[in-house]
This record gives sequence, C-alpha cells and structure tokens, in this order.
Amino acid sequence: MKVILLLFYPLTWVYRFLFWLNQTKITPSRIPHVIVISVGNITVGGTGKTPFVQYLVRYFQKHNKDYAITILSRGYKAKKTEEGAILPDGKSPDLYGDEPSQHKERFPNVQVIIGKNRWKSFHTYNQIQSPKHIVILDDGFQHKQVIRDLDIVLLDANSPFGNGFTIPIGFLREPITHLRRASAIVFTKITEHNQAQFQRGKKVLAKTGINLPIFSSFLDTAFSEINLAPDAKFREIGPRTDSRISVKNVSIEQAPPNPSYFLFTGVGNPTQVLQTAKDFLGNQEIKYKFFPDHYPFTESALSSLIPNHNEAMVFLTTEKDWVKVRTQTQFLKELERRKIKLYLLAIDVIIAESKEFESMLAGLVSTYEVKNGLVSKTG
Repeated sequence: MKVILLLFYPLTWVYRFLFWLNQTKITPSRIPHVIVISVGNITVGGTGKTPFVQYLVRYFQKHNKDYAITILSRGYKAKKTEEGAILPDGKSPDLYGDEPSQHKERFPNVQVIIGKNRWKSFHTYNQIQSPKHIVILDDGFQHKQVIRDLDIVLLDANSPFGNGFTIPIGFLREPITHLRRASAIVFTKITEHNQAQFQRGKKVLAKTGINLPIFSSFLDTAFSEINLAPDAKFREIGPRTDSRISVKNVSIEQAPPNPSYFLFTGVGNPTQVLQTAKDFLGNQEIKYKFFPDHYPFTESALSSLIPNHNEAMVFLTTEKDWVKVRTQTQFLKELERRKIKLYLLAIDVIIAESKEFESMLAGLVSTYEVKNGLVSKTG
C-alpha cells in the first residue's frame, strides 16, 4: 500500500494545482438582499449534508417565520443541471436531482433551485422579492462563485479526513489547511462507537492551527411504513421524538412476526446507513445491497431484489432513495402483491451544543437586519 501511495503521490499535487487554477478563474459575487449560508464538506462521500440542510430549514421556519427560504443546489446528475431550474415539486428526481427533490418533498413551501451555475440559476428562477430571505447553498464549500455570510463545513466523525491525502489517492477534495476559510465546523454522525476517531479529528484540527467554532452532532432516526397503494403516500410508524429508544421500540412492535430485513440504498456512505439501521433495530441481522451514489433505480434493478422474498420480509431504504424508487410503480405493485413491507429510514440531525449553534444563527440574522435596516423601530 505504501508503494502505491508513493507512486501516485505526485498526482495529488497535479490535482491540487488544477483545483487552485480553477478557483483563481472564479470571481465571487454576492447575491443582494439575502442571507447566504453554505453547507459543505472537504471530503468525497456522504457527511450528512442533506439532513443538515434540513435541520437549518426547520430552525429558521421555527425561529424566523417571516423569512423566506431557498435551497440552492447544483442538482448533481440531474437532466436540468446545465440550464438550471426551479422545482415545482419533488416528484421528478431525474430532472432535478435526488437531493433537491428530497428537500422539496420535505418542505413544499421552500423554494428549491438547481443549476451548475448557481448564481445565474438563482437570478433566473428566484421568485422571492422580500429582503427577508435566507439562501442555503447545498454542498457549497468548493463553490466559490457565491459569496456566503456563514460557511459551515461538515466532517464525518467516522473518518474526518480519510487517509489525509487529496484526490486521487485520498478522499480530501482539498487540503485540510483550507478549512481556515470556513466559519464553523460540525462533526457529524457521532456515536458511542466512533469517539476515538472523533477525538483524533479534533486533535488534527488543533495541530493544523484551525481555530474555529467546533460543534458535534448525531443522527436521530425513525422509520416510516410506505403505503403501497397507488398514491404512494407514507405514514409514520412511531412518533418522532428525541429518544431513539422509544421510537425504536415502537417500530419493532409494528414489524411482521419474525421479520427478515433487507436494506437497499444508493448513497455516499452506505455502510453508515447500514450501521444506523442495525442500531435502530437492536442489531438485528440485515441483508443488504449497495448501489452507487445517486443511482437512478431502474425497474429491472429493483425487480431483481424481490425473488424469494415473502410477507415476512421488510425492505428498508432511505428518503433520498425513495424519491426515485417511488417512480417505479411496477416494483411497488409487486411488493404490495407479495405483502412485503417497505420501511423508509428518515434521518434528522441533533446538535449537541444546540444553544451555542443556534445563538450563532440568531446572531447572523440579527447582524443582517441591522445592516439592511430591517430592525423594527417600535417598542
């Protein structure tokens, strides 16, 4: 392994040079009269950006109800990513991308815009004119084109920096030292099993001289049972609470007698999804099949999962996968015919230092309002 790293190490410098060259060609521009918050990462693979973006949406919907919210995404692998688009709903992931469609599905009243050129897409498709407007850049740390007011970088606590090398021999999109341009760092997916990696990650940051606000977060998980009738709506199995145990017990009680579980997913970090499902189900055995990230889920691929499965089987998948799976009606009809249950794994973020993090968000809004003369003069 060391020999391979040594042979390919020069390629990391080629990658770094090309990355730097590309960044120097971009002139950042400000979107006027909005608050821009970026949620991104520094590694390839899933760090939990989607549930974190949704955490921010829920926070602002609760604490700043007079603000409109836009999620601005590239729309990775979407057919409309080059021209850009505004999502009418979450029902066409092939056109708009799976993650933007998932956002729109969860928050129908939130404006979701996609486009490779996000600055241009926003100015082309934005329908909100109020100065009380928050724009969230989904996967925005490397997107230099848009100036942001808050730059949040997520690090997966299981492996914050991979092997420490940049692409192509490592998982880093850019060197660790580049984290200095961030506003705050959030370690995600913290569990009782990865405390050692989490602590090592913090030590690396300290050793590198990165003195930024650091937060920690974990995942709150719940299952929903898909209604396999033609309208394909779904219902919660158990109430969403901050207690994983109470939700877990409810979901297990609702499962068929002596169930067999089968997970299929196409996300950036499928092994983490598998471990989350095992933790949720009390470490029951789960068979699985992993697909590539952003996999389109064709009818034939899904149908290949069904043979030899019967009504004792429970299929598991994620919200991100579901926005694509639900378009394959023949697969859903076959599950219904065989009386196979389909459970949706829904994930929310909980930040351990919630008061400090929310104080940072509140300060951001307050500063914006003062600068733009939006503070009420009454009282």
